[in-house]
Amino acid sequence: MRIPKTLLSIASGLAIPLALAANTLAAEPAEPLEPPQAAFLKQVEFKQRLNNQVPVDLRFTDDRGENVTLIECMNGRPTIFVLAYYRCPMLCNQVLNGVARTVQGIDFQPGRDIEIVVVSFDPTDVAELAAAKKQAVVHAFDHDADGKGWHFLVGDAKSVAAVAESVGFQYQFDSITNQFAHASGIVVLTPRGRVSKYFYGIDYPTRDVRLGLVEASAGEIGSPVDELLLYCFHYDPLTGRYGLAIMRVIRAGGVLTVAGIACFIGVSIRREKRSRGSRVEGGEPEQTHIGPALDTQLSTLDRPHSALDSRPSTLDPTP
Repeated sequence: MRIPKTLLSIASGLAIPLALAANTLAAEPAEPLEPPQAAFLKQVEFKQRLNNQVPVDLRFTDDRGENVTLIECMNGRPTIFVLAYYRCPMLCNQVLNGVARTVQGIDFQPGRDIEIVVVSFDPTDVAELAAAKKQAVVHAFDHDADGKGWHFLVGDAKSVAAVAESVGFQYQFDSITNQFAHASGIVVLTPRGRVSKYFYGIDYPTRDVRLGLVEASAGEIGSPVDELLLYCFHYDPLTGRYGLAIMRVIRAGGVLTVAGIACFIGVSIRREKRSRGSRVEGGEPEQTHIGPALDTQLSTLDRPHSALDSRPSTLDPTP
């Protein structure tokens, strides 16, 4: 069977562009499709604004329905500050449970040593939701907790936005899912409301949060051990964690070594003095060695003259 020349020409004409198209597709793979929420996630960050002043005079409504300011909730104490919303189905619950676990693991008592302030960034949240969330979080790890020192607040959109902006917290509302896209983490504030430390994620190391609170309090809480740890560890803003300060440890080791040597010398001197004093009190004369040659001469002088006395004197008359 013979193929007409017309069909051969058409087939050859289509083969070239099809081959080129195949090569183009192989060389340039298609970009993966992103879910609609990916655009929102790119717009939410948690930017560090260390030492920035939080507007602590803004008014909110607390979980008891009372009108309060942030500075009133902080009560002049170092504060763990959290931004969340109370109808969040997952992430905010994990953040708040992480805070509760951390507070449970340190010996700083809320309401006495520290404060925990949670502000909802959803302006539609109300005080009843704040009270229910507080009850769930506070009793999650301690059924006997009274909730003292925990403050769950709601406020208008303007106040919430101002507070969130002061700590670098960003959030976006997704009308498709009817949820907020937001970052996760907590902030440690000084007693006057300045940003001191950031801890990211949903799990917060007890040691790091404790040191952050001690440092934020300027030594008002904590122990001498905490002060020593703060000397040996330093806060890394990039990781939001405390790491070992190698040079400080080396310096501290050198000082301790010199101090140990000095103590050893001092103890040795005191023991020697006590030993000499005990010999004097016991009547034992202190022996002083003045050299082997002089000792020999003294022993010769002190030797009894028995040999000389036994020789007869030539001057004595015989009887």
